[in-house]
Amino acid sequence: MNTNIVEFRYKYQNHEDKECEARINIDLPFECEEHLLDELVTKLLSGMDPMQRYLDENIPLKSALREFIQIENQTFLDKFSEGLLAQACKGELDLEAIICKTERHYKDEIIQFADRVGPTDEDIFAQSFHRLVHSSSLEEILKRERAYAKVISDLTIQMEQEVDTLNSNQQQEMDSKIKQLDITTTSEDINNLLAQQYSTQNYIRQRYDSELQAKRAQQRHEYRDWITSQVGRIFETSPVATPLGNRSSMFISQQPSMEESFTIHLGSQLKHMHNIRILSADVTDLCSPLHVDESLNGLNMALGLYSSSLCGVVVLTPSIQLQANKNIIRNANMSTEFHFEQIDDQLEKIEKQISTLKVNGSSTPSMNSTNSASNGSGNVDIQLPHNGSGSDGSNTGSPTKNPSTKLKTGDFFITKHSNLSQSHVIFHLISDEPINSPSEINSRHPVILGLRNILKTASRHDVTTLTIPALLRHEMSEDMTSQWCMRRAELVFKCAKGFMIESASWGGAELSTLQLLLPHDISEDLFATLAGMVPNVFRVANPKILVDNNK
Repeated sequence: MNTNIVEFRYKYQNHEDKECEARINIDLPFECEEHLLDELVTKLLSGMDPMQRYLDENIPLKSALREFIQIENQTFLDKFSEGLLAQACKGELDLEAIICKTERHYKDEIIQFADRVGPTDEDIFAQSFHRLVHSSSLEEILKRERAYAKVISDLTIQMEQEVDTLNSNQQQEMDSKIKQLDITTTSEDINNLLAQQYSTQNYIRQRYDSELQAKRAQQRHEYRDWITSQVGRIFETSPVATPLGNRSSMFISQQPSMEESFTIHLGSQLKHMHNIRILSADVTDLCSPLHVDESLNGLNMALGLYSSSLCGVVVLTPSIQLQANKNIIRNANMSTEFHFEQIDDQLEKIEKQISTLKVNGSSTPSMNSTNSASNGSGNVDIQLPHNGSGSDGSNTGSPTKNPSTKLKTGDFFITKHSNLSQSHVIFHLISDEPINSPSEINSRHPVILGLRNILKTASRHDVTTLTIPALLRHEMSEDMTSQWCMRRAELVFKCAKGFMIESASWGGAELSTLQLLLPHDISEDLFATLAGMVPNVFRVANPKILVDNNK
């Protein structure tokens, strides 16, 4: 909007009854606020006879000035509006320029639309948490998280028990009705009963879901406020951080499992040391609820969260499945997610983004987007928490949320977590291997290429410990023979080794620990056989023994 300058003239009689006039230029449009009017009055009075101040000339002057400005403002705005209408009729109106100016005015004048100056609330919380976990407050943080988790866990278990009891009662009622079919009961009666039972069960779930959502929101608000408020007090009274010593391994098995560890050196010229660990466990044990016991997992997760040593797990997700692993979703919902969005919200965002990509005919997400999905031939900015700054993420337990149905074999989507026992990041890799009969694949198979892209994404985002399914399956089946398992394991081992060597040219974080996950129900003999293959494929670094020949 252009400005216009008008001259205000004020005629008055001085103390000698002489006709006088005061003048001042005013830029239109002018905001008729009291302090601005007072400034103009002061400027006018400064040019008048000094006696006018004692004659209260400022009172009629301010009144005349206010009336003049209101009239001129209205005239100016009317002309401006008429000009816009004339431009619109001629097709000369620049809507983009008007929108930009309007947006700028909102940002300049209304605080909730203003550009943020300084760190965001997320940055403040992330920095506060990072400082507190490396202080004497760590134990208090974990204690508070456990208390919050118990509330959510108890409510979730209560819901499941009530639903199970209802299912049992409804099944008995339905069985009784079916026995009376064509005697005292009709097909219509059974259909009505089914509808009633479904409605009752749906009501109970919605009631608990609403209560859980409210509890999580309350806990998240309280927890984040408490973290940010503690920083100043803690470092005033205890400025020196408590030494924590060497951290134990992030991966502490929930149940005894077969495992073996190796140290290797990889690289064509400059050798890098890596840890290789092969273990047998259920993949959901690596994504179990964080605060179910007093283990060190809570400590490890907290210390690793805002660091350059994040932990990731690859979970196979069949393309025919309507959602991510149900057990993992349940585990993530057993407590409040304080650092990212709840897994349901993450999956919902992923679903919307994949749908948008599908509509637009694009197969690879934009590198500038804040999504958590990738196709087998592309990478994606997943915004992981590293180097002391956090970010929100993406997810859902509802059967209607089905990101996997929009993806193909080798694609993967990502969820981020702070409330699972051994995983900051889960790479949900689309693969139909677990539901098909054992088959032979090669190094160019989409799932193998998907693993490569996962390693590349992990390298870019400080995921230095990664667990992959060594057989591309999470459970054993009768048709998985020993010979087939050995061939499949050798392929995955060799491809993983090649990807790790290749990763030196990708830049980013170095993969320090690779975990080769075997199904939890594998036999001890087969486990020993596959574990014995690791040194041969990866060429484990053997210690050199120096012999003194002078003895």
